Amino acid sequence: MQYLLRNKISYLFISLCISSAAIAQRDEVFQPDHDELPYYFGMSIGFSNNYLAFNRANRFLSTVSTSNIGDPYSIIEINPINNLYYNLGLVGTLRLTKHVLLRANPTLLIIGTKNVIDFKVKRTPNLSQKLNVSSSIIHLPLALKFQSDRYNGFRYNNIMRHYLLVGGKFDFDLASNKAGKITTPSTGISVLPITYPSVLKGTDLGAEIGVGVSFYLRYATISPEVKFSYGLKDLHQLNGTYPLMNTLDKVSSNFVYFTIHIEN
Repeated sequence: MQYLLRNKISYLFISLCISSAAIAQRDEVFQPDHDELPYYFGMSIGFSNNYLAFNRANRFLSTVSTSNIGDPYSIIEINPINNLYYNLGLVGTLRLTKHVLLRANPTLLIIGTKNVIDFKVKRTPNLSQKLNVSSSIIHLPLALKFQSDRYNGFRYNNIMRHYLLVGGKFDFDLASNKAGKITTPSTGISVLPITYPSVLKGTDLGAEIGVGVSFYLRYATISPEVKFSYGLKDLHQLNGTYPLMNTLDKVSSNFVYFTIHIEN
């Protein structure tokens, strides 16, 4: 009987200790001195969705006329294709004021090859063809980061804050000098030239805006983030001797990023 009583007392004592430790952890503020750091670094991982935005040229509309029905180079339909990149980068943040920071996030965007345009030719209207290009991008964004005060969440004190990013970018595509290729289903043959020289310029400038939430944990800060990137430079590179790209006037590259930043 006394043995059972001692066991109950022991279990009760252990339970109280665990409960006290849990309450103490809930009251603890993680990384209380982080807001005073003049700068800090980290890494980022994620993925991004990319698509080309373009204006169809007047010459594209003219190919729809019946007078061109025998022209094998008449493009009757052309649309962009979404592509998924994998992102790996470094991040550095410089504190300007309590709520305004300057952030750089050089990132490598990896995909290998991608289909950027889906199109159809008048002679083979039922054959969907694609333009395939290689791509490996060095993404160099610089942004102002406007952050809120810390606030409570998940029953922890001062564990999180939200922020807004506004900035610009410079992109350099390491594979832009490689030739593009026309791809078709195995049941069809393209009437256009199969191989194109580099179809898009290798450098791009753009504007970016994003939102995120930072979680201040015991040993690191985790920040999931969504960012929208809009290309401002015309990437069109080919002249009128290439009928496919000749149907377009202006080509820009847009991205949507989902990134997780891990900082000290």
